[in-house]
Amino acid sequence: MEKPRRRKFGLALVTLGIMLLALLLWLFFAFNQHKPKPPPPAEPVAVVAVKLQDVPVYIDALGTVTPTRSVTVISQVDGILGSVEFQEGQQVRKGQVIARIDDRALKAQLQVAKGTLMHDQALLANAQRDLARYRELIKVGSTTQQTLDTQASLVQQLQGTVASDQGSVQNLDVQLSYCTITSPVDGVVGLRQVDPGNYVTTTSATGIAVITQMTPATVVFAVPEDDLGAINQAMAKGAVTVLAYDRNKHNLLATGSLLALDNQVDTSTGTIKVKAQFNDAGKALFPNQFVNARLKADTLSQISVVPTRAIQHGSKGDFVFVVVDPGNKVSLRNIKTGPATGDVSAVLDNGVKAGEQVVTEGADKLDDGSAVKVVAQ
Repeated sequence: MEKPRRRKFGLALVTLGIMLLALLLWLFFAFNQHKPKPPPPAEPVAVVAVKLQDVPVYIDALGTVTPTRSVTVISQVDGILGSVEFQEGQQVRKGQVIARIDDRALKAQLQVAKGTLMHDQALLANAQRDLARYRELIKVGSTTQQTLDTQASLVQQLQGTVASDQGSVQNLDVQLSYCTITSPVDGVVGLRQVDPGNYVTTTSATGIAVITQMTPATVVFAVPEDDLGAINQAMAKGAVTVLAYDRNKHNLLATGSLLALDNQVDTSTGTIKVKAQFNDAGKALFPNQFVNARLKADTLSQISVVPTRAIQHGSKGDFVFVVVDPGNKVSLRNIKTGPATGDVSAVLDNGVKAGEQVVTEGADKLDDGSAVKVVAQ
């Protein structure tokens, strides 16, 4: 009997111990649940104050540099190309000799034509003297009217012959002048298409060389038809600035102005072509080069701007975190962003005001109302 009693007593002690342990655990967790949790540590952030400034509104498009004039120099007479008097890539002036055609055959033809002209002029002069004598003789009845009329007709025939001879001489003079080929424009000569010694003709499609007038340079680009209203309003105010950037939009190549709009919209693309002129581009713009054109359509005067890196993007649109007092907490502000210039973007609504501080670094760990610690940048 003694052993069962001891066993029951031991079980009772174990049960009591387990109950005491459970009670202690319950008291511990209950106490910790009601104990206030310490506030989360403030997140370090960098801030920048909202500013007011003028923000230009640009229309961006991909454009192509086009020369003011591009002329293919083709011989106007058939003959042997005697000499080429330019270096490839050379800057030439209008009227400068760039090539010569062998002109010996034309000079010989011109001499023959001049000789024929002199011969026929002598015949005409003699016929005119005879006509004058016949007119005097008919007054005294020493010749007939028929003889006088025949002589007058001969004079007219010879006058026609002389006029034809003069035309032949003038034509050969012009043909001879074509043997000296000059530049029709100021520009840069491209690569030589024909070497001296070749027979050139007026029907050649390639010509001798291509001369491109580089100054002023023009850029042609297409903009959506929806931007026509803004462009017309800008043109009504005066000259419209156009900037030409390189392919990567990093380097400004030249600054020019809007020259003209095309007279119709391309219905297949819904765009209209625009031409801009750059007077001082130098060699920065090269024919057929692709550039990024930026047409300045308007300027937003003294509008709130925030650093572009401060703008966050969410399901409800763009927003920024604004540091508010007390407690250095942040407030989430939904904003409507506008055009960007440099590293700042315009805010089109009243989401932020000048002087308020927006978070530029550390925003990825914040929520509306988060505590922050502003650190120096």
